[in-house]
Amino acid sequence: MLEIKTFVVNPVQENNYLLYDETKEAVIIDCGAHTNNEKRQLSDFIRETGLTLKHVLNTHLHFDHILGNSYLYETYGLKPEYNSKDEGMPGLKEGIIKFALATFKCPFIFAGQYLEDGAVISFGNSRLKAIATPGHSPGSLSFYSEKDACVFTGDALFRFNIGRTDLWCGNYEELIHSIKTKLFTLPSATVVYPGHEGTSTIGEEIEHNPYTS
Repeated sequence: MLEIKTFVVNPVQENNYLLYDETKEAVIIDCGAHTNNEKRQLSDFIRETGLTLKHVLNTHLHFDHILGNSYLYETYGLKPEYNSKDEGMPGLKEGIIKFALATFKCPFIFAGQYLEDGAVISFGNSRLKAIATPGHSPGSLSFYSEKDACVFTGDALFRFNIGRTDLWCGNYEELIHSIKTKLFTLPSATVVYPGHEGTSTIGEEIEHNPYTS
């Protein structure tokens, strides 16, 4: 059975998910850990729980979702896995990102493996399927566990909300199409774990999300 530990990190309050099962093998989805304290909390949990980190996954490459990638590479030797379509994002590879009045240094770690639609990520007794859900960014992915009835949607789908489409290469029509054809076709009881704020279910989103009705 999949265990899910959520760390809410960085100034944008991004959800960094650590997934593991009874084998103690684990994956991280969207490590946005930025401060030394945030990084320490993550590593302490991994060590105290006896986990072996197998994959570092990114739903997309906006800065708040990748701030911790360099730390994970330095600490665990793992490169991130993501869709290549986001690598063209301006400023990404230079590693200097401005947000509001703050400037973040975010060394870019190139992918150890590119993920395409339908890719399967295995760890322990668990499997995640990558689902292409572009619109918030061209390379946005969601990660779905059929066995454990949950999906990690990044910034594509939030609780009764959707991701922004006014950023680089965002596309509102494409995002709505992704949600309706890729996410809303999942079983209604599937729990939605978004990149920010709280959870919901696919059924709740179909019924109550004002952007997709």
